[in-house]
Amino acid sequence: MKMSLSVHRVLHAAAILLAVASSSLVCADDSSLKRDAGDAGRALGSTFREIGQKAAKVGKEVGHGAAKVGKDIGRGAAKARRAVGSAAKEGGQEFGRAIRGDKSDK
Repeated sequence: MKMSLSVHRVLHAAAILLAVASSSLVCADDSSLKRDAGDAGRALGSTFREIGQKAAKVGKEVGHGAAKVGKDIGRGAAKARRAVGSAAKEGGQEFGRAIRGDKSDK
């Protein structure tokens, strides 16, 4: 099973936090605790920044897809409008010819 980079970083951060917690039990000096806590914070920050960047990319792709679908729908509606307008115009002209008694096929 292949682990994603984000999952790996989260597990790494969790391991560091576990190490920090266990080191506090054996009364390690303050500088190593601070260093370990800083490492854990950086690992978590990097992970969440990466997740945020990927979410933004997905959101952008969804937005572009929705825009494309919207344009396609707009184009289809314009074609339908032209077809309906043309048919209505032709029907109106035919009706006018029928009223006038015009037999020509214009």
